[in-house]
This record gives sequence, C-alpha cells and structure tokens, in this order.
Amino acid sequence: MKKLSQLGFVALATLLHAPLDAQEKNQPADFVTVWPGILPIILAAPHGGRQGIPGVAARRGIGVPQFTVERDNNTAELAERVAGKINERLAAKPFLVIARFDRKSIDANRAESAAYESANGKPYYDAYHQALEAASHKIRQSWNAGLLLDIHGQGAAVDTIFRGTDNGRSVSALERSFGREAISGPKSILGRLAAKGYKIEPDGAANDSERRYTGGYTTRTYGSHRGSRIDAIQLEFGTHLRSRNNLEHTANDLAEAIEIFAKAYLPLAESRARESAVGQP
Repeated sequence: MKKLSQLGFVALATLLHAPLDAQEKNQPADFVTVWPGILPIILAAPHGGRQGIPGVAARRGIGVPQFTVERDNNTAELAERVAGKINERLAAKPFLVIARFDRKSIDANRAESAAYESANGKPYYDAYHQALEAASHKIRQSWNAGLLLDIHGQGAAVDTIFRGTDNGRSVSALERSFGREAISGPKSILGRLAAKGYKIEPDGAANDSERRYTGGYTTRTYGSHRGSRIDAIQLEFGTHLRSRNNLEHTANDLAEAIEIFAKAYLPLAESRARESAVGQP
C-alpha cells in the first residue's frame, strides 16, 4: 500500500471538497465524501452510494464469487450521522470516507480485479481507496494506533449486528494490547451495544467464530494483521436497524459505544495534547 504524506492527505481532501465550478462534472472526487479527521477513528461506507457514473457500465459479475449489486440502504447516511455525533461527543471529527457511486458500477469493498468491469471505473475506485490509505497513514503518523469501522447492511437477520474481523485477524493488535475485553467486553463497541439490547453475532461467548460475515476486502486490507497498526471491524446492520424510523436511534447508540471504546482503548489523550499545542502561539 502506498504511503501518503500529511500534505498529500490535505491535497486529496481539498480536491474531494473542491466546488463543482472548479472541477469538470463527474470527476472521481464528486463521488467520494471525505472528512479529514483529528481523531484516530475512520468510518467507511462502501455500499450505500446511489449515483450512477456516466461511461461506467454495470457489472455482470462473471466469475466473481458471492456477486451482488444490491445497495446497503442507508449505510452512507448512518456513517455520516455517526461521524457527526462523535464530533459532538468528543469535540473532534473522526475520518469519514463514503462511496457515493452505485454498487452496480463499482464495488469498493472488493479487490480491484473484481470491483469494476469498465476501465473507466478505476479512477473512482482509486479515489475511495486513496482516501482510506491517506486516513490510515495520518493515523499511524499522528497516533500510532487507531480504529476503522466499515459500515454495511444485511437483510438475513433484520434486528442483528454482525461483526466481521476475519475471525480476529484484523483486530489482532487491539487484542494483543488489551485482550478479548476490547473486542466483546463491556467497554468494547459491540459489548456496549449488546448491553443496550442489540442482538450481536457472534455474541462474545465461548463459540466466537464469525460464521456468516467474516469481513471483506477493507478489513483484510487495512486491518492490524497487515502491520497497519489500525484495527478494522466490519459492522453489518440489519434492515430494521438502518430503516429511516430507526436510523437516528442506531446512530446515537453507535456513537455512544464508539465514545466509550475510544476513551478506554484509543490514544485520545495524545489527540487532545496535540490539538492544544496547535492552537498555541
């Protein structure tokens, strides 16, 4: 994975937020939402996009296992709301990366060889992953450790949240430092959500294997087992939990759980000290 400097991240974020009159329409930057953060937390949503891309054909999936073009409805909205609520709770923004392009054209949670079938799709796919790489690099540079939450949706169990960590591999640094408590204990994200009444699979009991969802390309690529020092968790939210009627409630509870986890397991003290130093003359 290519390393990006802090200046490179700022340049990328500036490009992705540049006004439309400064860009040609339908550029890759128009299809990815990026927040540069000041917390060691990344929220990502690869499958909630609704925008078609002119000149990028719909995927047919020939030879691609577990092929789908279905949108994970309201996952982009969920990620954005959670990011805003974390900002309110911790007075600092997490990093946020959302694919706005439709999954029919590009699947950002696949390896490049299976992500798109039109060569015109490459710049859009690259824009999404360059943003994730830049955020990851910034976190390693500034905090040495962090967390990536990959937000997804599933319809198999409409009131359940499934965890995906490649059966613990993508959170190996977190477990080495703090034990299983950080994955499923009372101050973990999923442990806190379970305490509030959410059904979590796996539930942290003795049989803790991830039978249904083990995490996809993002967790396998950016997780701490790759030496990234960033622990990655795929969260699969059931249909009811991300319905319009429940979206605000789910976002509130997830943001609270992330706040509790962050204070227990992430280097937030260093974030505060650095932020204060920046503001001094």
